[in-house]
Amino acid sequence: MKLIRDSHRFDGIFGRLFDANGHLVAYTLEHSYLQDDKTTWAPKIPAGQFVCVLGPHRLNGMTSDFETFEVTNVPGHTNILFHWGNFDKDSEGCILLGDKIITQTDGTEMVTNSRETFKNFMNSLDGVKEFMLTVQA
Repeated sequence: MKLIRDSHRFDGIFGRLFDANGHLVAYTLEHSYLQDDKTTWAPKIPAGQFVCVLGPHRLNGMTSDFETFEVTNVPGHTNILFHWGNFDKDSEGCILLGDKIITQTDGTEMVTNSRETFKNFMNSLDGVKEFMLTVQA
C-alpha cells in the first residue's frame, strides 16, 4: 500500500491511501505536531517503508481489543495503528481512515464515515497478516 500526504496543517496531516493496484482505499488523517521551527506541521510517521502487522490492540478508553494493523519500526514510536476517527484529536499519531475530507464551517478539516471506511479497509485485507506501507511526504 502507499500513503501519499497532500497537506500538512495545524488540524491534521491529510492524505490518500492506495492499494497495490493504485486504487484509492481511503482518505487519511494523522495527528499533526508543531516542529521546532514553530511553522511546520509533521506526523509521527516519517516518509519511508514500513511493515504493517495485524494484531489485537486497544485504544484509550476502550474495554476490549480490536483487530487492526500496526505500522512497525516507526523511529521513536510504537503502537501506531490504522483505526477510525474523524478529527485530529482522535489520533495520537495513528492513521485514521475516511471516505472523504471535508472543510467544516470553522475552516478546520476532517475525514468522514470513518467507522465504515475502517471496516471496509479491514475486510479488503481479510486473510492478510502483514503488508508493506510506503509513506510519501
